[in-house]
Amino acid sequence: MFHQTTTIRTALRTATEALKHAGSDTAYLDALVLMGHVLDLSKEKLFARTEDPLTACDLSRFQALIARRAEGEPVAYLRGLKEFYGREFLVDPRVLIPRPDTETLVDTALALIDADPAICTVFDCCTGSGCVAITLALERPQISVSAGDVSGDALAVCRQNVARLAPDRVRLYLSDMMDAIPGQYDLIVANPPYVRTAEVDTMRAARWPEPTLALDGGTDGLDVPRNLMKSALEHLAPNRYLVIEGAYDQRAGMFDAFHQTGFIAEDVVPDLAGRDRVYVGRTRA
Repeated sequence: MFHQTTTIRTALRTATEALKHAGSDTAYLDALVLMGHVLDLSKEKLFARTEDPLTACDLSRFQALIARRAEGEPVAYLRGLKEFYGREFLVDPRVLIPRPDTETLVDTALALIDADPAICTVFDCCTGSGCVAITLALERPQISVSAGDVSGDALAVCRQNVARLAPDRVRLYLSDMMDAIPGQYDLIVANPPYVRTAEVDTMRAARWPEPTLALDGGTDGLDVPRNLMKSALEHLAPNRYLVIEGAYDQRAGMFDAFHQTGFIAEDVVPDLAGRDRVYVGRTRA
């Protein structure tokens, strides 16, 4: 694919063509990010050094990453890092890759905290990498944050991120929903699995590497959110909040699930694309 005297510019050009041929819609950006990862350079510094030759070692590493990307492996897993809310989180195939849509979940939670000083305790269910819990803990140091996940593998990644970014700020639990969680909270947030099983099957057939446990929400995508609502109800005092990320086309189902469980469907917050994304329920007074 490359020659031993390849410059950064030539390597990027060749890699971009290879990724385009493999079907990537973000071929140049992927190549640029992976080159920066190999050389430990920001994009700005990389652009300033495009005529520099690559060492044989760096060329080999870059080539290997491009080959894996061409096979469909996400850039975040290749780097072992994903930016979320301005911070870099460790990620690998044990956890879902944080997405920009989930920043809407954080924004919604922060708005509730700011509007109600009585919100002092927050729990992040289905925490995965811990990006939501850690972000809330760092953005609002006055609150107490706990988090849990049914996956021990996911919690192992989460513990690493807590140790790196927010030591002693987030208490972690291994729990299916909130079954093993003690006490009550003022606010419960969650980015639960909400992808329909048929869609997950299609992703699996295409060798999508993210864990099925973090994706599959059942036939209509709402099995896990429904279970979460039932589990969360006994951990919320009156007039407290449950904030759940969901799909843009799940408004009717999510609101119905809130009502059936005993919550008041308080609000739906759009993501940056203007699509329904975050659903807010409130316990009755």
